[in-house]
Amino acid sequence: MDCVTVIEKIRKSVVIVYNTENGKILGKGSGFIFFKRGVIVTCNHVVGNRDSNILIQFSDNLEAFLPAKVTIRNEEHDLALLKIDDNEREPLEIEDVKAIKEGMPVIFSGFPLGLTNLTTHQGILSAILKDSTGIEIYSIDGTVNSGNSGCPLMSKEGKVMGVVNAKRTERWDLLGKIGEQRLGAVSIHGIDLVELFQALISNLQLGVGYAIPCTYIPKPYDVNLTSENRTDIKEGNKNE
Repeated sequence: MDCVTVIEKIRKSVVIVYNTENGKILGKGSGFIFFKRGVIVTCNHVVGNRDSNILIQFSDNLEAFLPAKVTIRNEEHDLALLKIDDNEREPLEIEDVKAIKEGMPVIFSGFPLGLTNLTTHQGILSAILKDSTGIEIYSIDGTVNSGNSGCPLMSKEGKVMGVVNAKRTERWDLLGKIGEQRLGAVSIHGIDLVELFQALISNLQLGVGYAIPCTYIPKPYDVNLTSENRTDIKEGNKNE
């Protein structure tokens, strides 16, 4: 599948999302402009708690960090909408739900593993499932890495089908508890076991990923966001 044209088409509309506190990055994921200019979709776990300071960055302008305001959280489906002061970047198109079929080729573009270069993977929509709570999810035969959370799952034409969620894995009820632990809680011979397990989980590659269908994305409402000057922040080591 030739993705050259699609990548050029969507490149300026996919963003890096930073969850920061006191000038330090606590978490990092992906997002994309959707619905209309200035509105970004991402995963709720990427933006952290309600005290977090959210900044976004475009890969074609890495010198600038733009402030973002969380306007809607949908914790049940792990989705969030952000508002930024930008009227130039175009929203990605949505795919017709009737055209979404198991076995169709898909691509997803985001910023995995701490990268600031837009990175695109391809695969197939391996299954349309329902989880234990009845939420429909897309199973992707393709490698989803830490940092891909919030990036768009797209058809080969570059139209959005869903939102990739790197944390949605089998037994995340167990794995998620490790991610919530404080560093330094358990150590052996000077090795922080919590930090070790978190690093292993972040780098775990199963070749299977999941995405939340577009039908679950909450609709935006207008929220004014005052422009701020560029914010200087320090790079951390945790990706979402």
